[in-house]
Amino acid sequence: MDAESARTFLLSPPHVVESVSETTRRGNKLVFRVGDQSVGGKMFSQIDFEEDGSAVLSLAAGPERFHELIEREGVIAAPYRARLYWIALMRWNAIQDSELKGLLRSSRGLIFIKLPKRTRDSLDGSMDASETALMPFIPCQTGSVKSKR
Repeated sequence: MDAESARTFLLSPPHVVESVSETTRRGNKLVFRVGDQSVGGKMFSQIDFEEDGSAVLSLAAGPERFHELIEREGVIAAPYRARLYWIALMRWNAIQDSELKGLLRSSRGLIFIKLPKRTRDSLDGSMDASETALMPFIPCQTGSVKSKR
């Protein structure tokens, strides 16, 4: 995978918004969010265009996969976002394309379920059945809730 094919893939699910982040401190990046930032959308991935040896792609991996993924050569804990279980690829071929696509789908799903309820509901309400089918299934942990008596 390369930057252009990753960009095309990242923009394919519903309600993904792309923006450019140009900062002198962290360089030029393409940022991908679920929903628009102005209505509470949150970032789930970014492509870095600086050729300074830093990461080429960062994404939310979640606590279940984070430690496994950073053990691989070419994958590190994302600077400034490791506490949120983000990983960064140091090169495009650090993870096979098919697995990377699955990670990017999961990244979007992980962030979607963390959106504020109002934002999530507004995005859900505007999806039709074909778009809903594109949403990844993210199993949620369930636990028993004890009532206070």
